[in-house]
Amino acid sequence: MKSYYYIAGAMLSLPLLYEAPTSTHYFLYSLLGNLLFWWSLVALVLKTALHKPLSYIRGNISKFTLGVFIGYLSLHYLVYSIALERILTGLFGKLFSVSSPFLTLQVTPFYPMGPYSTLVNLIFNPSIVIGFPPNYYIELSFYAISMGLLIAILVTANLLKVREMTRVVKAKVIVLAPLLGVLGGGSCCVSIPILLATSIPAANLILTSPIGDSGLLLAYVVLPPITALALKLNYDSLSPRVPKDMRMGKDMRMGELKFKKRD
Repeated sequence: MKSYYYIAGAMLSLPLLYEAPTSTHYFLYSLLGNLLFWWSLVALVLKTALHKPLSYIRGNISKFTLGVFIGYLSLHYLVYSIALERILTGLFGKLFSVSSPFLTLQVTPFYPMGPYSTLVNLIFNPSIVIGFPPNYYIELSFYAISMGLLIAILVTANLLKVREMTRVVKAKVIVLAPLLGVLGGGSCCVSIPILLATSIPAANLILTSPIGDSGLLLAYVVLPPITALALKLNYDSLSPRVPKDMRMGKDMRMGELKFKKRD
């Protein structure tokens, strides 16, 4: 499918999200709009910016690959479910208590109609909620699910690249820098929200104030794309392109093929 179809899908979702506050079917508008937007955006990114990392992972499927991918994805989702629960609780108070196990799809209404409501609708709605008695639950928005998937792909691809380098390069110091880049990027994305969501409230210092809520909100929204960008740049640095003057031109490649056929 062409890239502009994905772009069109993301653009078509915005009117649904914008009109949601005026509709009696807020849940349906929010669900369809977010599903269309995030599916289109993730598909577009995987087809363009993350095409090479994804192809590299597919070509190196192993227990190590699956372990890194599933392990990071699980950790990311756990941390950001805690962060989302804290943010929504700060906005609306205690959301609910868990009396029996459940799995549900939840939409939080945001009013009035406008660009701000559309933006927060995109970030926080809908959320998949899994509850366990007495008061434990995991809550993930489509935004967190999408960003977690993209970052997990980048973390896995980077670690596979570093692992490949260790087999070729004898000096471990040389691969230390890219390895620290991967670990730093991935751990930063999962450590800051959980610190803000747990350690600071326990100390009752910042998170009880509007500044604290803003800090957690900023980490939840801004940190994942920054992390993804940093990991993509790190992956590109581990996959240097062949210098232009050393590449084989099209004419030369065609000449080689003709020469082989004559032989």
